[in-house]
Amino acid sequence: MISCRNVARLLTSDELAAQSRWKRMEVRLHLAMCKFCSRLARQLELMRTAARRLPDSTKEDKDLEERLARRLSDRM
Repeated sequence: MISCRNVARLLTSDELAAQSRWKRMEVRLHLAMCKFCSRLARQLELMRTAARRLPDSTKEDKDLEERLARRLSDRM
């Protein structure tokens, strides 16, 4: 049986998709039996979903910088 430590490592990295079908099945079986690892998996999925919903801040940051620079230059 796969350990909680190994399941957590696989869940928090991108390694799970590259694993064999048997290893992925072993992780799913572990998640079905372990409430702590299944809770971790749900929390990670919530964080991934929230991160996908965040706007692309690079364009907004640039716009903000430009607006602040204009306001500062107007006041001087």
